[in-house]
Amino acid sequence: MNRVPVIVLVLFSGLATADIPTGPVRHLFNLESPSGGSMSLPTDVAVSRDGRIYVVDSGNSRIVVFSARGSYIRSFSGPGSVDGLLKDPVGLDVGSNGDVYVADKGNYRVSVFSAAGNFRKTVPLLVDGVKVAPVDVAAMSDNGALIVTGNNNHQVIKFDFEGRVIQAWGGAGVGKGKFRYPATVAIDREDFVYVVDVLNTRVQKFTAQGKFLVQLGSWGVKPGELFRPKGVAVDSSGWAYVSDSYLGVIQVFDSESRFQHVLGTGGEPQRLSAPVGMAFDSQDRLYVVEMLANRVSVFSPEARQ
Repeated sequence: MNRVPVIVLVLFSGLATADIPTGPVRHLFNLESPSGGSMSLPTDVAVSRDGRIYVVDSGNSRIVVFSARGSYIRSFSGPGSVDGLLKDPVGLDVGSNGDVYVADKGNYRVSVFSAAGNFRKTVPLLVDGVKVAPVDVAAMSDNGALIVTGNNNHQVIKFDFEGRVIQAWGGAGVGKGKFRYPATVAIDREDFVYVVDVLNTRVQKFTAQGKFLVQLGSWGVKPGELFRPKGVAVDSSGWAYVSDSYLGVIQVFDSESRFQHVLGTGGEPQRLSAPVGMAFDSQDRLYVVEMLANRVSVFSPEARQ
């Protein structure tokens, strides 16, 4: 690990100098410009067990699929409100059975597709009779439930596959367990749930039953602080990676939720163009959606010591 004196004004929009701890990362390849048209404002990425990469191409209201080596395979869906079409999709996940779950925000539902992109079903999202606009969706490891973040009700909701509410927690607020516009959700190998709490500028960690455990980050522009967090992904060691779309960096917290470093190359922080959704594959390769660059960048972070 290297510590490099930099001007925080340049890197973190701050006003003072600081030593920025950076963790080595190697850039592998990019996913961009598939045949059939370039991606437009992509927002999220997920990787299946067999290595296929699924990207929410939000500006085109479709899902783009790449091979494990980064080759374009296909795209599916498109803009609309009938079954199988998407309206303002934001997040997605791939279940253990290979099904693709899309947070179809504008249609207030989760749309479910097969691995090949064939439409399977919709899961309507209602809590106390109010439609939920989902920002992200994550499938529990046993594929028994979906965890959804609600943009309009500031809650995290656990639904079954018929749309019945199993549990909901949160609500608007700034205290522990409360949210102001929860966004990306990630579930680690122990079924702990990480939620990006955008306007509260933090990531909150919960048990699968919604019990608050710890907060990662707080408002600020220094290392370990967050200005506009948008994505979170957890590697096989339980280390959490948080993207900051405004600062253009990814910060890393260890399995005890302690800040460790900023991803960097050659001692310099890795600069990204509005990084948002992220995912790890089975080899701990990190996929980062760079929304304003219309691409997904793939990295290999440093090995755990």
